[in-house]
Amino acid sequence: MILTGASMRARARKPIDKPAAPPRAAAPSRAAPKVAAPSKAKAEKPEVGIFVSYSHRDADARARLETHLAPLKRDGVTTWFDGDLNAGDKLDTEIARALRNAHVFVGLLSPDYLASNYCWKIEYRRAMNRRANGTMHVVAVVVRPCDWKSTSAAGFKLLPEDGREVTRWRSADDAYLNVAQGIRRVVATVRKELVSKAIKATPRKPAAAPKAVSAPARKPASSLPPKRVAKGTATARPSSTKPPSPRRRP
Repeated sequence: MILTGASMRARARKPIDKPAAPPRAAAPSRAAPKVAAPSKAKAEKPEVGIFVSYSHRDADARARLETHLAPLKRDGVTTWFDGDLNAGDKLDTEIARALRNAHVFVGLLSPDYLASNYCWKIEYRRAMNRRANGTMHVVAVVVRPCDWKSTSAAGFKLLPEDGREVTRWRSADDAYLNVAQGIRRVVATVRKELVSKAIKATPRKPAAAPKAVSAPARKPASSLPPKRVAKGTATARPSSTKPPSPRRRP
């Protein structure tokens, strides 16, 4: 087959079929970032200590209150009273230490409590001093009718509701339930305060200083002025370093 000039030009213009490009591999899917599980230290609730102050003649009332506080004890709340002392312990030293370490003070008011110098003038007064310093919450519970309205306790909210004595409630369980619910609210407030103090006390890491970016080094400028070349003049070519060939004798 003889190709003419026109047919050769037409075949040259015809685009050459390029091989199909292989399909691109799909980009690997980015896995969703894993959410860090909360640490145990944050998940756990701060422990709250309650100091129970009472007259020994109201031991039954204290035991009844301890029974109603059982759910709180399972929730990280501890209670302390002088019955927890061991034989041979110093009363004043151990009581002062327990009072200093507690977050909540619960005083069971009764005629015998107000008549006790140790209960009223030592334990209750120390608790009120700590309350004035903002380091303790004081809760007064009226378990029997007494002249508490003529004392410094009259300026605060008492339990059960409205300071109505436990013995005047139709059911003692209803009265102690009201007291336990009131103490639970105080415990919740104390825990918020403890968490806030822990956050403030946590040292913060200082921000990292930005890295200094070094400027690019500049070449030192030559101290000699540039040579000027006149227009129309050809620049001299450097002489060849090749030595001239010796002439041959004729």
